[in-house]
Amino acid sequence: MDERTLEVLEFDKVRRQIQAEALSPLGRERLDQMLPLANPKAAEDELSVVDEALRYLYRLGPLPFGGISDVRPLLNKAQVGGVLDPLAFNRLVNFIQGSRRVRQSLTGEELSTAFPKLTETVTNMVDALRVEQEIRKCIGEDGTVLDQASPELRRIRSQKRTLEQRARQQLEQALRTQQRYLQESIIALRGDSLCLAVKAEYKHMIPGIIHDVSASGATVFIEPHSVTQLAAEVRMLTELENREVERVLLALSGQVAAGADGLHQNVSALAHLDAWFAKAVYAKKNRCTQPRITRDGTWALQRARHPLLAYAQAVPMDLDLRSQQQMVVITGPNTGGKTVALKTVGLLTLLAMAGCFLTTEESSEVGWCDHVFADIGDEQSIEQSLSTFSSHLRNIVRMLADVTGNSLVLLDELGAGTDPAEGAALSIAILQHLKEGGTRVVATTHYAELKAFAFNEPAVVNASVEFDVQTLRPTYRMRIGIPGRSNALAIARRLGMPEVIVEQANGLLQEDDIHVEQLIADIEAARRDAEISRDKAHQDLEQAEQVLREITQQRAELAQTSQQIQARATVQAREIVEHARTEAERIISELRRKQAEGQGKDHELVALRKALENAAPGPSSSNSGPVKHLCKGEITVGSTVLVRSLGQQGEVIESSPSGSQVTVQLGPLRMKVSVKGVVLVSSPGLQIASPGGTRRPIPRSVPLQLDVRGNTVDEAIPHVDHFLDQASLNGLTRVTVIHGKGTGALRDGLRRYFAHHPHVHTWASGGPGEGGDGVTVVDLR
Repeated sequence: MDERTLEVLEFDKVRRQIQAEALSPLGRERLDQMLPLANPKAAEDELSVVDEALRYLYRLGPLPFGGISDVRPLLNKAQVGGVLDPLAFNRLVNFIQGSRRVRQSLTGEELSTAFPKLTETVTNMVDALRVEQEIRKCIGEDGTVLDQASPELRRIRSQKRTLEQRARQQLEQALRTQQRYLQESIIALRGDSLCLAVKAEYKHMIPGIIHDVSASGATVFIEPHSVTQLAAEVRMLTELENREVERVLLALSGQVAAGADGLHQNVSALAHLDAWFAKAVYAKKNRCTQPRITRDGTWALQRARHPLLAYAQAVPMDLDLRSQQQMVVITGPNTGGKTVALKTVGLLTLLAMAGCFLTTEESSEVGWCDHVFADIGDEQSIEQSLSTFSSHLRNIVRMLADVTGNSLVLLDELGAGTDPAEGAALSIAILQHLKEGGTRVVATTHYAELKAFAFNEPAVVNASVEFDVQTLRPTYRMRIGIPGRSNALAIARRLGMPEVIVEQANGLLQEDDIHVEQLIADIEAARRDAEISRDKAHQDLEQAEQVLREITQQRAELAQTSQQIQARATVQAREIVEHARTEAERIISELRRKQAEGQGKDHELVALRKALENAAPGPSSSNSGPVKHLCKGEITVGSTVLVRSLGQQGEVIESSPSGSQVTVQLGPLRMKVSVKGVVLVSSPGLQIASPGGTRRPIPRSVPLQLDVRGNTVDEAIPHVDHFLDQASLNGLTRVTVIHGKGTGALRDGLRRYFAHHPHVHTWASGGPGEGGDGVTVVDLR
């Protein structure tokens, strides 16, 4: 792609905006090299995977790129036999752990179905767990080489600590016995030597090596001979320790070199993932949509905005370049937005070819082209003796040498800077040449001759930027199919130019020019009227849709209220029936007991009978009401009936000859009942559900939080699943899962699980005082 075109269209500014959304240096480096891709298939694949990244963002949030840095220099150093330092090993560990978190975030059958290209990218990533474990065995998080790195290192350091302890003990003894010779009762460190602070006048009283003297000369720092030998042995062990540490680091570097190829694969995969998600974040922030790449030279930009303009300031524009429309000629006054429209078309084309979403409010189409050429701006140069016209002409000559039928050419102020007649003629000839070659062209101009050229050529379409004569301000709206007007005389009149001069200028215009300007003015007036009518119809449609939404909402609320009332009534009815059944069972049990004991007195039996009647649920249980059977048919032997006075079901085992009474078996109790006192539940061979339904057990107390710290993800998920089930059954709306911070593996695994759990509505990290990122607060559906 032409570098000058990228610079003129400010492609690098948008590239830096996207680059700022990357979360790792790997992604930023890849985006720094972002250019239009080599072919339309590559651009379509890039757009597809960015779409997956955007959907992942909306559904699960960003990928965890924490701890990921550019470790390629470390890997290269290890591969050529270099020795890495402890801090470099810690960077490698952070990279390995960060790679694992990213890979786990995109692992799973459901994710592979929803995001196939993203999950395919992490499939080839290597989990260098063994290298990580070896490093962690030898290198501490603070960058020190641990004693357990090797048996020899442990032995050397143990001996060294023993000797240092003996030396310190001897010095402490000297502090006690030689105190009168000492300036201070301290053990001072001078270089690698442990010394006593001795008064200068007593320096000969303590035999040893003088290592330092105070600034005043009053204190001499002496290493006693009693610890000199010990210090020498400590220095020898320190040298051995350094050699052993170097050997350990060399061995670790060799293990890193052995796994470097796999880690290089991880670097490449993470760079791609970070770049894709940076493009997705940019698309989300700027309300971008995915374009469709066409191979037939079709552009259809719908409500497109320039990416570098603020959303509130940018005026959307539409542009159609169909197969039968090869060129667009944009005319209109200065500062009306012609150049911005030209740059918008070129920049959005480059971004689509680079696999980026576009700042359009609706999905747009962009034609694939092998080159984009742009002649925009004034490049006059005094040093090179180039005028405005010469600089434009030089650029156009260079374009014509390389342009093809699959190129897009953007020409700003075509033919400007020279004699209008010659400039217009040359402009028409250039456009004619490009049209014959099949090149797609968007050009801006002030020449009326180019408007006529566009009218007469079926493959060329006029366009204009709108200007409000009343306010003397451009509206920046582009109109396809209508040529623009310069509005010079109208602007002069509005700015106070004497009317006689304006009229004289109008008289000097050619009659054809006046007719064309009037025709354009009439077309614009008709278009404005049509737009007003369209806006009014759109307003009416929105109002009608709003009324429909309100009615639909009211109906839904009414239905919901009705359902709630019905549900409450059902609960109350079940409670009444349950109470009646319990009371009836108690009374029957009492009757049976008294009958069995032969102790039943008349007034007691009458009282129990009265209590039994009062326990019946509602007036419909009375024998005086009409019988409403629960199923069709006759009451015969073998039928299941409901004894209305008891609220109990039983089986008919006998019927009287007249058919007015039946004998019903109620468990161990057999009783004769009038046919009017029973309700047919089912005929022989027919089973229906009991009208009482099933009773839900009384809910048990469910805790509001669950602590799964110390578990792996696989161990924690069954506990969490059971906890969420119980919380949902008992009507809880918010619970807390405590997982701790640690490496973040348990937290990330549970949050991925929450994302597709049927009971979970939303989740978030704990707030201040709740545990922060060590807990997850779950809102239930």
